[in-house]
Amino acid sequence: MKRLAIFVGIACVLVAAGCQRPGQNVYSYSEVGKASEVIFGTVLAVREVDVEGQNTGTGALVGAAAGGIAGNQIGHGGGSAAATLAGVVIGGIIGALAEQAATNRKALEYTVTLQTGATITVVQDHNEGERVLQPGERVMLQVVGGTQRVLPATDLPKEIKRPAGITVTD
Repeated sequence: MKRLAIFVGIACVLVAAGCQRPGQNVYSYSEVGKASEVIFGTVLAVREVDVEGQNTGTGALVGAAAGGIAGNQIGHGGGSAAATLAGVVIGGIIGALAEQAATNRKALEYTVTLQTGATITVVQDHNEGERVLQPGERVMLQVVGGTQRVLPATDLPKEIKRPAGITVTD
């Protein structure tokens, strides 16, 4: 029974670790120190969408282990082996379903017309405390590698002077 408690504890830690996702104010460790291209635009529309989470197999593994340990506590001899096997199968299925349910989430899909004239959509996670950008609002599309993020740009100037010491020639 002690082993079962350890496996359940590990599963809870893994689920809790996946709760905070990159959004407006949360960055992935892999984004730190990387330059981002910024393209300005205007939000045309925003809507809530469902994101199907990633099933890594960890839930199935933890569930199978917990089910096997629980099943092993039932019966003796051949009955114990059958109960262990049934516990592994049932626990694996329940663990996989639990992981999938824990990783499914809501997100926001922004439709943005960029200053280039192109119109794009970006689906991004929406964490607690982040405001929803509204249609008509000036935004910036931050591009890092293959990842894009829509951020508010209402407080940024629309025109600036070239920084001192910079010369651009054509």
